[in-house]
Amino acid sequence: MMINRKTILPLLLAYAIGFVCLFFATELKSQQLGQETLLGNEDILSAEMAALIKKVSQKRAGNGMVKRFNQAKSLGCFNGEFTVLDGLPDKLKKGLFAQPQQYPAFMRFANASTTDDGDKDLRGFSVRVIDVTGDTLWGEQGKQDFVLNSYPVLFASSPEEFMAFIQAQYDDSIFSFFLNPFDSHLRALFILLKARDRHTSPFDIRYWSTTAFKHGSDNLAVKYSVKPCSTYRSEEPESYSQNYLRSAMQEHLQNSPVCFDFMVQSQTDPVDMPIEDPSREWDEEESPFIVVARIKIEDQEFLGKDALDACEVASFNPWQALKEHQPLGRMNYVRRQIYAELASYRSFMNNKQID
Repeated sequence: MMINRKTILPLLLAYAIGFVCLFFATELKSQQLGQETLLGNEDILSAEMAALIKKVSQKRAGNGMVKRFNQAKSLGCFNGEFTVLDGLPDKLKKGLFAQPQQYPAFMRFANASTTDDGDKDLRGFSVRVIDVTGDTLWGEQGKQDFVLNSYPVLFASSPEEFMAFIQAQYDDSIFSFFLNPFDSHLRALFILLKARDRHTSPFDIRYWSTTAFKHGSDNLAVKYSVKPCSTYRSEEPESYSQNYLRSAMQEHLQNSPVCFDFMVQSQTDPVDMPIEDPSREWDEEESPFIVVARIKIEDQEFLGKDALDACEVASFNPWQALKEHQPLGRMNYVRRQIYAELASYRSFMNNKQID
């Protein structure tokens, strides 16, 4: 049989499509629960991102204090209790959650990008559990940090996309970053627009880790979330003033203790619940969050100058964690160096300015 151009081109196309489908099917099948996929360039990316964020931070600060690149305004820091609950499923009795116990905790609430509470924004919630037993991966022994945001996913799907976003901020070309027809980031823009909101109080909203973490020594990966369990809820303010969130927090504490349920969600499918793409949400219907601990905050002074100054210099790192709760994925990998380096940089620059 003679094969001419009209017959060979469809054959080649069919073979090519079949090869691509087979390749991706093999790749997806090879993924395992709890498995991260590092590419080997993460250390270089970490250094480049840290250097660029320093430039952006200094550009924003001018002759003033250098603020965090993210979670720019401290709304308040609090001492409280972190209580691991009894009766957890055996698979979740790992590390910090191995047995019921009450720990002291230190917590920080913050705006993600604005110093004006009235602006729509994401909110951050960082938790440090203290007097923890076990080996810490980085930082001080006896401390376990959790860093959470008020939206279930990140806008950036990879460290590379986040790096491009930082570069756009430095170049004052955010509009082009999101809408460039040759390299647009429309999905990232959609996530950011949806995530930003005005909230009645940081005590009234839910928070998520967005990235995945090991849970124990086996192949179990989890994400964290924290949801309010207080009986008191703040009302909508008459006006969204510059510090209305701080006022709402103060009023809440004067009326009732603050309560949060700390929860974990297990990865049950490596494809539909990817570790390497923090912009994708893990389906709660497929794998519901389970309450494993409770956070309690009693009324205390947090708005005085000394308290706010101490809150401003506080730093958290998801790698200050027990080895049973190791951060997973490329995005988490680069955070270790970046968080640590930027905390030292802010401290150095701000102390230098005071001197």
